Amino acid sequence: MDDALNIAMDYLIRTEQAVEFRETQTVAANAIADAWRAGVRSRMRLTNAAIRAVEQHRDTSGNP
Repeated sequence: MDDALNIAMDYLIRTEQAVEFRETQTVAANAIADAWRAGVRSRMRLTNAAIRAVEQHRDTSGNP
Protein backbone atom coordinates (compact mmCIF):
# COMPACT_ATOMS: atom_id res chain seq x y z
CA MET A 1 0.00 0.00 0.00
CA ASP A 2 2.88 2.38 0.73
CA ASP A 3 4.37 1.74 -2.71
CA ALA A 4 1.04 2.50 -4.37
CA LEU A 5 0.71 5.76 -2.45
CA ASN A 6 4.29 6.78 -3.28
CA ILE A 7 3.79 6.05 -6.98
CA ALA A 8 0.48 7.90 -7.06
CA MET A 9 1.87 10.92 -5.24
CA ASP A 10 4.91 11.02 -7.52
CA TYR A 11 2.62 11.08 -10.55
CA LEU A 12 0.32 13.70 -9.02
CA ILE A 13 3.25 15.94 -8.08
CA ARG A 14 4.83 15.64 -11.53
CA THR A 15 1.53 16.50 -13.22
CA GLU A 16 1.00 19.41 -10.80
CA GLN A 17 -2.18 17.92 -9.38
CA ALA A 18 -0.88 17.90 -5.79
CA VAL A 19 -1.01 21.62 -5.11
CA GLU A 20 -2.75 20.98 -1.78
CA PHE A 21 -0.32 18.22 -0.81
CA ARG A 22 -1.88 17.06 2.47
CA GLU A 23 -5.41 17.01 1.06
CA THR A 24 -4.23 15.18 -2.06
CA GLN A 25 -2.33 12.64 0.02
CA THR A 26 -5.34 12.06 2.27
CA VAL A 27 -7.71 11.49 -0.65
CA ALA A 28 -5.22 9.13 -2.31
CA ALA A 29 -4.55 7.17 0.89
CA ASN A 30 -8.26 6.79 1.61
CA ALA A 31 -8.88 5.51 -1.91
CA ILE A 32 -6.07 2.97 -1.56
CA ALA A 33 -7.40 1.83 1.83
CA ASP A 34 -10.92 1.45 0.41
CA ALA A 35 -9.64 -0.57 -2.55
CA TRP A 36 -7.50 -2.73 -0.23
CA ARG A 37 -10.53 -3.49 1.97
CA ALA A 38 -12.44 -4.39 -1.21
CA GLY A 39 -9.81 -7.03 -1.99
CA VAL A 40 -7.58 -5.22 -4.48
CA ARG A 41 -3.96 -6.29 -4.01
CA SER A 42 -2.30 -5.18 -7.27
CA ARG A 43 0.03 -2.24 -6.68
CA MET A 44 -0.87 -0.71 -10.04
CA ARG A 45 -4.62 -1.06 -9.44
CA LEU A 46 -4.22 0.57 -6.03
CA THR A 47 -2.17 3.37 -7.60
CA ASN A 48 -4.78 3.88 -10.30
CA ALA A 49 -7.58 4.00 -7.72
CA ALA A 50 -5.70 6.73 -5.84
CA ILE A 51 -5.08 8.82 -8.95
CA ARG A 52 -8.70 8.48 -10.10
CA ALA A 53 -9.96 9.48 -6.65
CA VAL A 54 -7.79 12.60 -6.56
CA GLU A 55 -8.83 13.61 -10.08
CA GLN A 56 -12.51 13.07 -9.28
CA HIS A 57 -12.14 14.97 -6.00
CA ARG A 58 -10.55 17.85 -7.88
CA ASP A 59 -13.37 17.86 -10.44
CA THR A 60 -16.12 17.83 -7.81
CA SER A 61 -14.50 20.36 -5.48
CA GLY A 62 -13.96 22.88 -8.25
CA ASN A 63 -10.22 23.20 -7.72
CA PRO A 64 -8.11 23.65 -10.88
